[in-house]
Amino acid sequence: MPDKPDSKIQDQPDYELHMPGFLTHPVQVGIISFIIGAFVYAILREKPIWGLTFWGICVVVGGLYASISSSVKKFTNLESRLKARDKFLSEIPFRGDETVLDVGCGNGILILNAAKHLTTGKGIGIDIWTEGAGDSHPRAFHRNAEIEGVADRVSLQNEDVRKLPYEDESIDIIISGLTMHHILHGSGTDKAVSEMVRVLKPGGCLAIYDVRIAVNTSAKLMLKNGLEIEKKYQEMVFGLKPV
Repeated sequence: MPDKPDSKIQDQPDYELHMPGFLTHPVQVGIISFIIGAFVYAILREKPIWGLTFWGICVVVGGLYASISSSVKKFTNLESRLKARDKFLSEIPFRGDETVLDVGCGNGILILNAAKHLTTGKGIGIDIWTEGAGDSHPRAFHRNAEIEGVADRVSLQNEDVRKLPYEDESIDIIISGLTMHHILHGSGTDKAVSEMVRVLKPGGCLAIYDVRIAVNTSAKLMLKNGLEIEKKYQEMVFGLKPV
């Protein structure tokens, strides 16, 4: 008889983030850039200044690509993300009766584990997805919620953080992971932080985990909107709303 699939493997939550293929091979792209530069230099050897310039551009572009790819992998590697999640949530003093809002919840890596700290409280995950994209996102969230054993404590809603539907001072804790950098352009971040502060209860916590520039920008906007910065690390910031 064929071996049965390992049920433990089947019942693992799926928190993977899938990068575009062009970001997954930095070494190969760097080598190709070098070779292209050398090839063009050989063709233009009668005009070495042009050949050297083009070769230099290829080498620089290849190096920048490798650097960007390395940074992206740091935040998309599952093991790194799970460690960051555990560190992030350990900084929040849950009581168990809170209403917790996760902005940009994705497949639930933050809110589903935050919900494990809740007894009578509830977790709300919000994100934006279109009908054309199918229902893979909500299905992954709900499947992970079942596996984590918190399906009765969480809900998923399609909402934009820049226009939250919740009443003023109605949320105890707001968390967000790797979302704010998507709206750094224009007034997106300013509006997002303003809305989160609006719905946050006095004494409530707003915690953001993201790339450094997004964390620094969010921290400044927290202060601008009246929060006190309790703790700040390179990629995490925790603000409290004064009572």
